Formats: sequence, C-alpha cells, structure tokens
Amino acid sequence: MAMNTLLHIDEQLIQQALQLTGLHNPQSVVEMALKELVTRRKTDKLSQAFGQYCWDGDLEMMRNDSHVID
Repeated sequence: MAMNTLLHIDEQLIQQALQLTGLHNPQSVVEMALKELVTRRKTDKLSQAFGQYCWDGDLEMMRNDSHVID
C-alpha cells in the first residue's frame, strides 16, 4: 500500500544518500531510510529486553549434550 506525501527534504542530504546507496530516486532513499529506522528501533527494543527474562536451563549440559549434531 502506497501513500502520497509531500516532503520538504534538504536536497544535499538526498543527493548524498543517493550517492552513498546507489539508489536512483529520492523515493527509494526515503523508503530505505524508513525501513532501516524501523529495523533499528525493533532491534533496540529487543536488546533492551536482553537479560530481563528469567531462563531456567543448564548451559553446561546443553554444551555437552551428545545428541547435538555438529
């Protein structure tokens, strides 16, 4: 689903982004930037949650488990 939007973006910034990414139009640059922003924010939330959940397992047993195929 696409949405028509009028954006006022610094032209030099768009030109730099086009050169750095190899993309061919401003729309592609904006879409790529938004996708990367969403991915980064999701990753940040996941990393913030790291270590906050209780895990009840035996890591040493898992490392030495003979049923695991290398």
